[in-house]
Amino acid sequence: MTNLDLAEWFSAFIHILLTYTLITLLHLAVPAHHVRGYVHDGPKFYRLNGLRVFFIVSLSFIICIGYFQYLDIRYLIRLRMKHSICACILGLIFTFLIVLPFKQNSSSFWLDIYLGRLKNPQLFFNRTDGKILLYLIGGIGLELNLILFYFQFAQENKPMTNIIVYVILFSFFTIEYFYHEYVHLYTFDFIVEYVGFKLVWGCLVFYPFFYPITIWCQIHPTSLSFTRQCFSIAVFFLGWILSRGANNQKYLFRTQPKARFLGVFQPISINGRLLCSGWWSISRHINYLGDTLMATGLSLAIDGGIYPWLYPLYYVALFIARERTDNERCQEKYGRDWEEYCRRVPYRIIPFLY
Repeated sequence: MTNLDLAEWFSAFIHILLTYTLITLLHLAVPAHHVRGYVHDGPKFYRLNGLRVFFIVSLSFIICIGYFQYLDIRYLIRLRMKHSICACILGLIFTFLIVLPFKQNSSSFWLDIYLGRLKNPQLFFNRTDGKILLYLIGGIGLELNLILFYFQFAQENKPMTNIIVYVILFSFFTIEYFYHEYVHLYTFDFIVEYVGFKLVWGCLVFYPFFYPITIWCQIHPTSLSFTRQCFSIAVFFLGWILSRGANNQKYLFRTQPKARFLGVFQPISINGRLLCSGWWSISRHINYLGDTLMATGLSLAIDGGIYPWLYPLYYVALFIARERTDNERCQEKYGRDWEEYCRRVPYRIIPFLY
């Protein structure tokens, strides 16, 4: 290994460490909303300031590389693989720090490392929730990679409709996630999952470097036809309507059980426990279909061959497995109520197909 290689590895590690540290410090310092969560063994209130921190970091990065040109875009692109590996190293370090100090949760040490021992670890003297911080770092890391991806081609002064549509849609995906940050306190990840290597590596490495898998591909900037643009945008926003509508309706049901969603959909439930009206009358996991359609719209927009399709294919594999796990968990938790729910809503994810 040459001195140049060592210098680049050192630079890559410092870049990732400083970026993740900056996000953490901003999360701790920037004023936040305090929102009550759904989990009973978590904090009484969560500090939520994701959208504010997102804009501070993202706009600062845009100014640095796009306006003042303080950072060398080509150099950062060359370090992309090293950045991802260094993020993985930090993920391993953080996993051991957040798992090892606590009581064993299973008969297997490595299973504990992978899945975790705590559901809702509180960090920095209980000032922040571990899951909130991890998702914040993952989401902002994803956006920084998108910004770099855009400027990689913007300098060439070529038609790049595919790049622009892809980056705008994906940025919308990230921004609206943080805008609805409070809603996600009521989702599977916060209610069920523990914090171990699976979640830590997913947030610090997988979200920033795999979700925008297009950054690794040989993409050629091109001018998409108007029909292709409209179709990819339509597929994306159809998915967004299904996913966001489902998550927001469930959030409203859990916080205000008698309220009409969007002022229209009367909440119909089974013994006040399982919502089966509105979005949740279409399929038992209509939000999974929505997320997959959004990923499909992104792959259609970039027009980059087969590899960008690994992102929606990942969702297909993830959600089929998660639906089976969730079905078993709900069968055990709700018993006959779940059987009645399955009778009323027979489709697992895709209406009339699956």
